[in-house]
Amino acid sequence: MGAEKEIIVALEFGTSSIRGIAGKKKPDGTIQILDIQQERTNDAIQRGVIYNIDKTTQAINNIVSRLDENLNLHIRRAYVGVGGQSLHSNGNFISRGLEMKVKITPELVDNLMDNNRATQYTDSQILDVVPQEYVVGNRTIADPVGIQSDQIEARFLNIVAKNVLVENIQKCMRMAGIEIADMFIAPTTLADVLLTDSEKRSGCAMVDFGAGTTTVAVYNGNLLRHLAVIPLGGNNITADIATAHQMEFEEAESLKRKHGIAYVAAESDTPQQLPISNDRTLSENELQNIIGARQEEIIANVWHQIENVSSTLLSGIVITGAAAQLKDMPEAIKHFTKFQRVKLAKSLITTADVAPGITAPQGNSSDTLIALLMHGEANCVEARQDDAVRGEGEETTPLAQEPQAPAEPQPEAQPETQAAEQAAEEPKPKKRFGEGFKKFGRVLQKIFTDEEEE
Repeated sequence: MGAEKEIIVALEFGTSSIRGIAGKKKPDGTIQILDIQQERTNDAIQRGVIYNIDKTTQAINNIVSRLDENLNLHIRRAYVGVGGQSLHSNGNFISRGLEMKVKITPELVDNLMDNNRATQYTDSQILDVVPQEYVVGNRTIADPVGIQSDQIEARFLNIVAKNVLVENIQKCMRMAGIEIADMFIAPTTLADVLLTDSEKRSGCAMVDFGAGTTTVAVYNGNLLRHLAVIPLGGNNITADIATAHQMEFEEAESLKRKHGIAYVAAESDTPQQLPISNDRTLSENELQNIIGARQEEIIANVWHQIENVSSTLLSGIVITGAAAQLKDMPEAIKHFTKFQRVKLAKSLITTADVAPGITAPQGNSSDTLIALLMHGEANCVEARQDDAVRGEGEETTPLAQEPQAPAEPQPEAQPETQAAEQAAEEPKPKKRFGEGFKKFGRVLQKIFTDEEEE
């Protein structure tokens, strides 16, 4: 496997783990997943924000090392997704009065965009801008170029995040020695490939239920209209179970995944007794009550983000994410919101080709990671340095080290004959040894130069 095959690498920084993926785009446009690796980071990342630089850097190193080994390549760069608690959208508008009616030009529109990008937010930065509409006179249009007017108002949706969110990602990648090929906004990157054009045009809300956060992205008219990250997720449910019954987080997570239900209409008259640590049992009804209480809170926060525009969501609510895999999750949303158009998104893994020997992730848990891979374009790998050096060494060593046959005794020659023989024979071995030594020297120089660059 060589670097010429355009291998793309992406990293996702989640609350419960950092995950890395490597793959390539096939000629028909589909994706082939070559490898997926992950490192647990419960104490390094909180709600999508990196707090422990050293542990996160080590996790990146571990993931990249395993990808390197399995691909037999050297990863130099990777695409990364930006998410987390501070990510949100903020509407803004820029008005411009003109001295007289003039034709609106692309330069004027670009100038309005530049003015918007110069908007300052305390301790935050604009990561991306989604132009919404332009108000020209009494008309609201998508493209104002070519229209004559003496007044224009541009409306923008700025996607904003705390400075530390991006800075810590950049710092960890730099410390790990991995160049950032590009930074994608994780929720919109996911929506671009998960939602259909029809869903984004007619109106829908994509809700990504993660471990530490729940992300809401609202689309209408093929444009992002609202983005919010709620600091609640599946880990909150797990922590409730662990706290209520004094058990380890891992045991509570396993219990939730195996027996948990997002919504139960009525308690069972004969509930199953579930075995837990220290020879104890937990009633199935009690487990569902714990899950249901926290699930209702998370869904209430989601509904708060979309309730005012729910009548425009003709394509309903599309749910995804690891925490969306809890049994009967769509039914829970329908019950708590009274909104009936809810569906679980089809996993992106079904649209990808998984290489032999790679275990395909289940459900929607890896959809964001796959979406990041699908958006990548540039090659992220190169041949491993030791392989390149070994190949050159094998080619040049014989010239530098080829043994010379011992000279046989020759009869004494006349001075004229001896001088002629020396003139004919001496240049050959000298020329051959000189060329081999120089070539061998160039190899050594390349080796030391490469080591210094590393």
